[in-house]
Amino acid sequence: MTNGRVRIGATVLLICALVGTLAAVVFAAQRYNIVIETEHYNAIKPSTAVKAGDTTASNGKYTEYPLKRPHATSENSGVQGDGGSVYFKVRVPEQGNYTVWVRTWWYDACGNSFFLVVDDKPAQVVGGDGTFKTWKWRKAPQPYALTAGVHSVKIQNREDGARADQFLITNDTRTIPTRAMAETPDYRVTE
Repeated sequence: MTNGRVRIGATVLLICALVGTLAAVVFAAQRYNIVIETEHYNAIKPSTAVKAGDTTASNGKYTEYPLKRPHATSENSGVQGDGGSVYFKVRVPEQGNYTVWVRTWWYDACGNSFFLVVDDKPAQVVGGDGTFKTWKWRKAPQPYALTAGVHSVKIQNREDGARADQFLITNDTRTIPTRAMAETPDYRVTE
């Protein structure tokens, strides 16, 4: 009888320890979805411009790398852009791996990408897909390992005719945005 009670007691202790460990892991890593409107930039460099009046864009505003005439006739024409960019400072609350999504609108196959630069990390090309003239979230190819604190984000012109509405920085791998999201202004650094 004593041996049975010891086993039950040990089993209960083991279950409690496992539940406690699982709870600590679940609650230790908080999920963050940081959403910034592109018109709420810290700095902007031409040819990038803020545009208004598109009722399908969040708050009716977005940033644009204006369409040029003559427009490129092949995907590889002008893949360097003109240096136009929009720059942000964002506060990341917790160290971790973060995915960056950008809500974009492409003009055509020669106006469907831009460069994304976070801090001093190499530029990533966001885009290159074939969904045109509608807002859609596109994910940066690689996640970023970010420390807690302030980070810079730059969306830079690569092809004319590309637009950006919002960007999302998230440590939640289950987050897949499908429509405009509410901005989280507490994470914007406005100095």
